[in-house]
Amino acid sequence: MAEWSSYVLSDFLPFSLETYQRLGVLYNARFSAVIVVGFGIGVLAVLLLWRPRPRRLRLVLLGLGLCWLWISWAYQLQTLAPLLWAGELFAIAFALQSGLLLATAVCSGPGWSPGLSPGLSPGLAPRLLAPRLAAQGLADRSPLGFWLGYGMLVFAVLLLPLIELAAGRPWPGLSLFGSAATPTAIGTLGLVAVLAPRCSLLLMPIPLLWCLVVSLLQLGLGDPLWSLPGVAVLIGLAAALLSWQTDRDQQRSIDEMLD
Repeated sequence: MAEWSSYVLSDFLPFSLETYQRLGVLYNARFSAVIVVGFGIGVLAVLLLWRPRPRRLRLVLLGLGLCWLWISWAYQLQTLAPLLWAGELFAIAFALQSGLLLATAVCSGPGWSPGLSPGLSPGLAPRLLAPRLAAQGLADRSPLGFWLGYGMLVFAVLLLPLIELAAGRPWPGLSLFGSAATPTAIGTLGLVAVLAPRCSLLLMPIPLLWCLVVSLLQLGLGDPLWSLPGVAVLIGLAAALLSWQTDRDQQRSIDEMLD
């Protein structure tokens, strides 16, 4: 028992922080063209969701699904798995998340809409109710929950690379949204946290678990940015709780108008 207590987290990792960061450099160099496309998807998502609409939201979910599928194969399976046995499990999880995002984007419809919880639209309420809700200022509400989630997306796409540069990470190895697992998971967590409750409960677990896993991994490697994914989990949960509360309040308002 005393022998086990002498171990630290880094003793269970098969590589060092330098090797882990070098892995990112090699990955970016190998798939440079796709990395540009993935980052473009992130920037487009930020622009589209500044004024969210159901069709725009579905387009963003579709793009995120493709990003998760790419990361599952190119990063988790082809890059990380040869060094870390759990890489194959991560690849399966990322592929599953991709399928969930794509299915939500393509198959959602009346009764199963991925609509943003903070703002009701004709896709989330009966069509005849929508004008009445808009007249009462309910259709365009933007509470704190939405802005927390949207802020996580902006952070993952635009700010995280700058923070990595400030922390001394070489620019060829920066983690970019759409091709790197961690910023993509953080941005996705922020977005799905503010969806309609049924969708967010379906789409949140895998990004949340990855953020926790990678936070522990970076802690074991001595990465100074190890706490960022863990903080993202807390903010994502807060955004989800606030959005779900708003959704309940709006549903209560609908019921009162129907009575």
